[in-house]
Formats: sequence, structure tokens, C-alpha cells
Amino acid sequence: MSKHIRIGSRGSDLALWQAHFFQESLKAIGVDSEIIIITTKGDRIQHLSFDKIEGKGFFTKEIEDALLNNEVDVAIHSHKDLETQSPPGLKIAGVSYRENPSELLLIHPDAVDLSQPLHFKKNAIVGTSSARRKAQISELRHDITIKDIRGNVPTRVNKLREGQFDAILIAFAGIHRLELDLSDLKVEMLDPRLFIPAPAQGVLAYQCREGDDETSNIISNLHDLDVSNAIQIERGILSGFGGGCHVPIGVHATPIENGFRIRATFSKEWESFSKRVRFETSSLKNGLNTFERLKESALPSSVFISKDIRPENYLSRACAEHKLNLIGQSLIQISHLPFQAEAKDYDWVFFSSSNGVEAFFSQEKPSDWTSKKFATAGEATANALGKYISSIEFIGSESDMTTVSKDFKAIVGNDRVLFPISDRSLKSIQAELVDGQSMNVICYSTKPVMSKIDIAEAYILTSPSNVEAFLESNAGFPNGAKLISIGKSTAKKLNEHGFKSLIAEIPHESELWALLAS
Repeated sequence: MSKHIRIGSRGSDLALWQAHFFQESLKAIGVDSEIIIITTKGDRIQHLSFDKIEGKGFFTKEIEDALLNNEVDVAIHSHKDLETQSPPGLKIAGVSYRENPSELLLIHPDAVDLSQPLHFKKNAIVGTSSARRKAQISELRHDITIKDIRGNVPTRVNKLREGQFDAILIAFAGIHRLELDLSDLKVEMLDPRLFIPAPAQGVLAYQCREGDDETSNIISNLHDLDVSNAIQIERGILSGFGGGCHVPIGVHATPIENGFRIRATFSKEWESFSKRVRFETSSLKNGLNTFERLKESALPSSVFISKDIRPENYLSRACAEHKLNLIGQSLIQISHLPFQAEAKDYDWVFFSSSNGVEAFFSQEKPSDWTSKKFATAGEATANALGKYISSIEFIGSESDMTTVSKDFKAIVGNDRVLFPISDRSLKSIQAELVDGQSMNVICYSTKPVMSKIDIAEAYILTSPSNVEAFLESNAGFPNGAKLISIGKSTAKKLNEHGFKSLIAEIPHESELWALLAS
């Protein structure tokens, strides 16, 4: 290939990494190129958040103008920065591989608090200028103050180090590509099912002129079709909202057999509590149609969840803002039991519930266990454990305990593990370990609470024991009621009684909120 390609790029470290990546990809197929740096509106205006800058395409317009004026042949963009419609005369001729699209939460060491959701202190100052990030972080942590932050990736990280913020949100892709050292900060990788990325996050877009067939053909050799299929759905959903950085919307398509699983969060402005949905699709058209139907569908007016729930909980606040009547009541009574355990006999302690944490430390002194490693089945249990210890080495990220057990096994190796459990524990994690590797101590008992529950339009069941307790006191569920299970074991118990349910994949109330609308 003889054409010399002129590559248009912003001048930031990350933009130049992207341009050099494309340049090396061209070199690999025998194409010569040069990089031309172009300053954009977004680079010049650093004192305003993205949602306050007038107009659209503030990181792309000048580069696109250079393309149209034949000053460059290809523009390299972070795909999430692009409007869903290309300017007349331009097209996206190809896309790159997809870097992990997750967000990173970077926390100043003085602001770490494991007892709080997302592991930073109460009333923290969190830096982000993205409407999407503002919406989701304020929903996950309603006590925080959000403060706009601008600048390139290293600049934002340094502002955190200087103490201008307690925590900041930033895309993993940028940190990974720049290979920044974050060893002095606490780094939390946020599950994209919990904190939903921007459409096409982690993907580079290769843009050229519509009539430049030679350049387009060169780019086609670098195009990732599988990534393109996924982000077409994400950006298709975005386009229905007028698509751009002003919109508080996150969409993520995960490949599954014969299609994609889609998660989306959206609202009119970031201050409003978002609606969430989760669904599966086999095609772009089907996905867009399903999303439009779910976006406009009514939420259930009344919801029962089989656990005690406080007004500040995620689900409580979501239901309150959307005017759903939420009733939270545990159908299990907990009683602490005496037990014996010697710290010297174990390398790890694994807690499968908050009840286990409280029962264990009602008898044991945390100082006697500080040399041990700790693990939990999920984030809520980790927050309970964070009140007693300062480090947690493993936190499960799935509602399916079979998956959690395999993930834990990969980390624990042949170490000895203590499991503080209830008298009705299913012992799912222990089943993955070898004989003699685990020891169970029964530190609390559970018994059903007989309670007649008012009829609701949706029911969220939190454990097999709660299913049994509910059905002992109530004559099943109303016809047409939506049933949601936290995990496969709860769904299995419902199924044994002839009831089918949607299953939460992650142990967080945001997933329950999504399933209520799905």
C-alpha cells in the first residue's frame, strides 16, 4: 500500500497513545503515516464541566474540520466522545479492539473506609465532570459532594494526590494505556454491571472522509467486527437520547451465546435517580426495539423485599423517587450462638453474610485476627466486615455462589479457611475446597418468622430460607406478580415450589432495581 496517511489527533498523552497505536497498526500492514496534533475546544476550556460547555463534539469538532478540509486523512477518537451521527462527508471506517470498559475509583489513602459502600469515607468530595458518572456515583453514595474536575488523565490523578478530592472516577482504559503508577492510592475496579460505562467506552474510532475509498480500504484491514456489533447497540440506544457527553446515560453490551446482554442506566438529568434495565438481544434491531419498550414501560407500583431495609439504601431511594411503595421485612430471625475458633489454625476467614460477621465478632476480638486474610461473598458483607478489620483480600462479585467459590479457590490455593456460618448454611463455597482445607463454625441460628405480607406487584426474595418462610405464611404469589431472586439458589428454591423468577447476577440493589424495570 503506497498511500501516506496523515493522522489527526489531540495532543494529550492519552490521545497520542491512541494515535501511535493506530500508527503502529498501519506499520504492521505496510502503510506509512505521520501524526498531526490538533487542539480542540475541550482542550482549551478547562474550567467548565462537560455538561456546561455549549455545543456538542467539543473534543472532536476541530479534528473533524481538519478531515473535511483535507488537512488530515484519518482522525483517531475515543469512540465514546463522538456524536452518534457523523458530520456530513465523514464516516467511521473502523474500530479498534475493546479495552476493559470499566471505571476506576481512585481513593486518597486518607479517605479509605472499608465499612462504607465503594470503600471511601462518609461525606467525601468526589471528582468527575461527566453527567453519567455524576448520576451513578451519587446514586451509589447519596452522602457525597460532587466537584467538577478537568484536565488530562495524569493531571486529574495528581489533583487527587494533592488532596483536592477524596476520590475521583476515571476510565480504566486511560490509566492502563498510559501505564500510570497508582501504588500510593487505593484503586477500586468498578464492575461494569454495577457502574455502567459510556457507550463504546474503551474503543477507538477510525474516522475518514466518505469519498476517500483508498483510506477506508486501508482502515478495513484494522477493523474489529465483533466490537463494532456490540457498540452499535450501545450507540444506537444513546442516539435515542440525542447522544453526547451532556446525557447521563450508560450502556454496556456483554457478548453471550447468540447475542448480547444489555445493561443501561438513564435519566433526564444527573440529579434525578436513574432508571435501569437489563435484557438480552440477538440483533441491533431487536435490541433497540426492546430498549424502547422497556424505557417507556411502567414500574410495579408496590414491591416487597425479604430483608430489612433502611431509607438510605439504594433501593429505598430509587423506589421513593419513582413513587414505588417498597416494603422491606426479613422473614428470618437471627440468634447468636457460642462457638470455638483459634486464629492460629487458619490462614483465611470467609464470611458469606453480614449476619455471620456480626455473630463472629460479638464473641471474637478483631485484634486476635489481624494477621489473617479475609474474604466475603459480596460487597454488603464486606462493608459489615470493614467495621472490624482494615483489609479484605477477596470480595465476591457474583450472586451465584458457585462462581464465587471458584474465584475464591483460585486465590486461596491450599490455605486453611475458617467459615463462620449459620445452622442452615448451604456451604456452597466450602464445596469447592479440598477435604480438610475448611472448617465451619456455627455462630448463629436462623428460624422463620411467620408473617402475612400485603399483596404486591413485585417480590424480591433474598435467600432460600426467606422463600420457605414466605410460603409458610402466605398462599403463594398473586397471578402476574414479578418475582426476583438474589442468586441461583434462591431461584432454585422458588422453582421447587412452582415459581419462576428473574435472577440477579450481581449482589447489589442496583441489579434489583434494573430487574424491576425489565
